[in-house]
Amino acid sequence: MSIRTVDYQSPDAGQEFVRSLHETGFAVLKNHPISGQLLERIYSGWGEFFKSDEKQDFLFDPENRDGTQQGYHPTEVSETAVGHSVKDLKEYFHVVPGCRVPPALEREIFAYRDAAFDLGKQLVGWLQSYAPSEVMAEISEPLTEMLCSQTSLLRLLHYPPLTGSEEPNAERAAAHEDINVMTILPVAEQPGLQVKDKQGDWVDVASVRGELVVNSGDMLKEMTAGFYPSTTHRVINPAGDDTFANVSRISIPFFLTPRPEVILSDRYTSASYLEERLSLLNR
Repeated sequence: MSIRTVDYQSPDAGQEFVRSLHETGFAVLKNHPISGQLLERIYSGWGEFFKSDEKQDFLFDPENRDGTQQGYHPTEVSETAVGHSVKDLKEYFHVVPGCRVPPALEREIFAYRDAAFDLGKQLVGWLQSYAPSEVMAEISEPLTEMLCSQTSLLRLLHYPPLTGSEEPNAERAAAHEDINVMTILPVAEQPGLQVKDKQGDWVDVASVRGELVVNSGDMLKEMTAGFYPSTTHRVINPAGDDTFANVSRISIPFFLTPRPEVILSDRYTSASYLEERLSLLNR
């Protein structure tokens, strides 16, 4: 599998980006407009937040079934990926517009969220402009118009160091596909992201700190009848062989999602698809 690294400033960036997502479901962006200094401050600030007791003041409401579940999710209530029986080794915080976040982290995390959403609209515009016309003709409305900031989800993920007491077969993030249209993921502090190729082998995503990993999700696959695949991926544990250190890992994926009423296909709206997929998650 050859995931392309696309220079955002290149004249043919859009075509190369579309080619990579069509072939692999993934692409890496360099020289993009998201501030590296902003990302570094987010990594640092949220790394301290997850170490602190303050996170208990922002516990999510388990009765909130709008698909966002804004707030802090402890490790013990983490997700179990579809098809797996063991919870992922992670804790996380969901950020949506208007939600309550730690005051010291609020300005920067919402600045990043706005910048990433604007970039996402440009990227899905590339998907629409450079895909075959017969593929785009089947979509109910332009991709740039269906994305919704309110339903799109920014997740602050913390993978703690392993202690040796983890359940057998537990992983930082077990093999899964993303539900949404597109995910934007700044390259994390620590490696571990892998994708499954067409032969069923796991391949490391080669990228450099400061770049963005972008992947297409299940909703985009549904809308385009598979032209943009939703590729299985995972985050593996430190293996103790010096591949990478057994330390905390902060990751900040942004899941770009359509308005609930958007028609994905004859089978689904965005809302019905999300509801079906969330019902399969073991919480």
